[in-house]
Amino acid sequence: MLRDEVLEILKSGRVDYVRVVFTDILGNSRGRSLRRIEFEKALDKGVEYSESLLYLDYKDIPIKPRYGDVFAVPDISTFVIIPYLERTARVLSYVTTQDNSPHPLCTRSLLARAIDKLSELGYNLKVAFEPTFYLINFKDGKPVPADEARAFSSEGLMEQQNFLRDLIKYLESVNIQVQYINKHYGPGQYEITFSMGDAIEGADSLITSREIIRDTARIYRMYSTFMPKPFKEYPSSSMDIYIKLVDLSNKSVGVDTSDPKGLGLSKVLYSFLAGILEHISSILAIASPTINSYKRYTEIVTPNIAGIGNERHYVIRIPSTYRDVGVFEFRLADPLANPYLLLSSMIFAGIDGIERGLDVDVNYEVTILPKNLKDAIHKLDNDTKLKYYMGKELIDTFIDLKKKEIDEYEKEITEWEINSYLKSGW
Repeated sequence: MLRDEVLEILKSGRVDYVRVVFTDILGNSRGRSLRRIEFEKALDKGVEYSESLLYLDYKDIPIKPRYGDVFAVPDISTFVIIPYLERTARVLSYVTTQDNSPHPLCTRSLLARAIDKLSELGYNLKVAFEPTFYLINFKDGKPVPADEARAFSSEGLMEQQNFLRDLIKYLESVNIQVQYINKHYGPGQYEITFSMGDAIEGADSLITSREIIRDTARIYRMYSTFMPKPFKEYPSSSMDIYIKLVDLSNKSVGVDTSDPKGLGLSKVLYSFLAGILEHISSILAIASPTINSYKRYTEIVTPNIAGIGNERHYVIRIPSTYRDVGVFEFRLADPLANPYLLLSSMIFAGIDGIERGLDVDVNYEVTILPKNLKDAIHKLDNDTKLKYYMGKELIDTFIDLKKKEIDEYEKEITEWEINSYLKSGW
């Protein structure tokens, strides 16, 4: 939306409040609601926040003892009216320092920089996210699936038809186009596929959709969760990313029907993907960013082969339709990943592959993925090239957040430990 259009909406009185939102390092939305007149003042100078909001952990505790001021500068093109709230709009932001330069911990700014760097080589990315989530209720204080429908059954679509109908309506009213929606493998588990767009547009859509899924679930007296593995006995939630490499005129450059390796990929795409695989263990820390994430990889349906191939267990999958549409799948992520940070890591890794002219064999496991968050964080910490591309301060702060998470988890006494060890030796 253009600035003049937004100002006209504000003057018309259709909106009284505007939420100015930004994304922290972990991918959580932060912000506040401004009266219309205050939002107009903030359009240029931004909204002042505490820097601590950029590096809160999952319990909303900042990991640094000292922090200054930052400013969330609205990106007016993301202005939307929230369809289920009264006279309320929302806008996404870039986070800046006091001198109006991009803050080193702003992951949305990082993605913009990654896209600019890729465009210098003559390329761009089109992306579409496909997150999975559970709808849950609570029984005796414990989460349970909101329905018992079977995998990919029409039963689930029937059970949640009102929720799904309104969810799609709300998403499309804020310009997020839905391509598919599925009843996924687990009871109460659903999957939604968005239409393809530019990288920042796709990341913005994911951030917005998580809020709308959450709010729509609450309207229907349910909760949604993007936790990768919320139930021991049910399938985990993942997030595939569909990606197309194009030139600056949006023409596909990733297809070569005479590809001697048989997958139909161009030489430049092989280099791009080889760069991603070169850094895949580091990227895993960002794509699967929680301790809980790695419990996904024990499941038979979870992609876990670090390579390129047609088979669905490859983390980079080339679908049978690739020669027609030029779209490949990145199958490593889970729904809690920060999309700006994740796409940035993939773009910079791909750039490294292009600049070095890397190549990769297909239908072959090129490396072994880390088995847990601690190992993945270690790989990221030692990936000097990716850390240089993405910014040492940002990656070090992300690593500090993850190390704190691991430390707290390892100190926790679980119910399993009590049940297993309390009476041992009696």
